Amino acid sequence: NTMGWSATAGEVDNFVFEDANSVFIEDAEMQQRLLDQNPNAFRDMVTTFLEANGRGYWETSEENIERLQELYAEVEDRIEGV
Repeated sequence: NTMGWSATAGEVDNFVFEDANSVFIEDAEMQQRLLDQNPNAFRDMVTTFLEANGRGYWETSEENIERLQELYAEVEDRIEGV
């Protein structure tokens, strides 16, 4: 749990969050796989990235935050059947 690590130890470098974001969010195939297999877990992952940024544990571009917010809305709609 990278965010828990950040909260308790403050020892997680920014690149760890960036790498995880690249693998799980920016990679279109991985993103779709996660959405198809477990949309609730994907929503939790997006929430964790947003929370990490909000708490100052992860610095990223405003464009990336906006994309995460859009993804959160999309997956929430999908889960709710909208």
